[in-house]
Amino acid sequence: MSRRGGSAAACCLLCIGLVGNLNGIATAGPGFSRQLPCVFETSKFIPLSKETEIIRLNVRLLLSGTGSKGGQRPQPENLPPDKIPSFIVQESSADILPYANEDIEMLDCRISPYYTAGTQIVWPGRDIRASSSDAWFTCTITHTAGKYTTTVFLVQERKEKEDPNPGQLLPGIGEQLHVSAPLLVHSSPTLRRSGLAQDVWLHCAFSTAHRAEATVQWVLQQKGGHRKRLMAYSGSSKRVEGLAGRAEMVLEEIPKGNASLLLRNTEVRDEGTYSCSVSVASLTAEQAIQLQIEEKPTVTVNVNSLSLVEGEQHKLVCNIRHYYPHDIQVQWLREPKDSWKVPDVVKNVLSSSHRQSSNGTYSSSRYFLLTASLRDNGHRYTCRVDHPSLRSPIRRSVTVEVREATSSAWLLLLLLGLAVSLLGALWYHHRVRSTAKTKPY
Repeated sequence: MSRRGGSAAACCLLCIGLVGNLNGIATAGPGFSRQLPCVFETSKFIPLSKETEIIRLNVRLLLSGTGSKGGQRPQPENLPPDKIPSFIVQESSADILPYANEDIEMLDCRISPYYTAGTQIVWPGRDIRASSSDAWFTCTITHTAGKYTTTVFLVQERKEKEDPNPGQLLPGIGEQLHVSAPLLVHSSPTLRRSGLAQDVWLHCAFSTAHRAEATVQWVLQQKGGHRKRLMAYSGSSKRVEGLAGRAEMVLEEIPKGNASLLLRNTEVRDEGTYSCSVSVASLTAEQAIQLQIEEKPTVTVNVNSLSLVEGEQHKLVCNIRHYYPHDIQVQWLREPKDSWKVPDVVKNVLSSSHRQSSNGTYSSSRYFLLTASLRDNGHRYTCRVDHPSLRSPIRRSVTVEVREATSSAWLLLLLLGLAVSLLGALWYHHRVRSTAKTKPY
């Protein structure tokens, strides 16, 4: 399914790139625009123990600037003087700079070898024979606050006259790997929140170094492990196959690198992890976006104010309706007249079970029996509700007025008690006389 419209066009502007400030990004000397500290991770098999050891090494990602025009490698004198292994990214249409344009304290960079299980990776425009000795890596840049995640494929191209064995990164050995970035896949943010019956964009974008045909697929991983295919796009046929009625993609934008998914009229069952998978040639990158459904509760109390006589009892009920998820915190508080005093938490509060409605939302109630005391006069009893969908708790209050019992009221209660006692005695006397009568047989 595809859809045209202003909202779709607006989505394209959001997911193609990010704009940030340059603070916190260290310069890397002439010929480079940015350097980003990364961790290189690889594994080593130990034959004797038959175990796999994880090797981690501090490296950096050097992003070329104007000094690498024409694909020329920067000269050694332009490189940082230390021995830290460096991945030097040269000219490529998959621009990494927008995703490194953040404070480095907010970025997590991981580089790993890309194992192909013996399958040769042939990139468009690259000769099959020449690419047989290429070394491939994946670089993942994650914003620690969940702003975005970017996966980049890096390739160290080997020419026929060069050493056929690509350089290996080992602890204590400074390496300079000149790489290019043929494919980049980006998603933002990593966590998306939405209420019910809303339209939600899940942003996914990609960039390639050549005009290669891309295949895009969206899959939903629901709670319990159930996987559901939603959308699929074929670069060869230029068609989108819709497998879910409320999911859409903008067909015209996919060749431009916009693979975002529009989910209409959200429901509770839409919650889960959405995977945007982009395949170009024999490379596949997958980005995950978690969709969390949050519906704000409606909170009411059974009365707004109370006027009671000392000793009188009244049930106070706080009703919480139509919220999701069911993780909710509810308290009854006794708030004194003086606002500067800390409120007391009401004890002996009873709770109903969570009742689930047809749309998946929940309802429940919290209640207690208030016995009026003169100390409660002018105080407020407040139901305080906190829920993940709320920026601040919801409060619903009941103002209580308590009057002292007068002598006339006591007299009335006494007369009422005497009347009840008299009626009871007359009924008992009548019952005894009826059973004492002589039977006619």
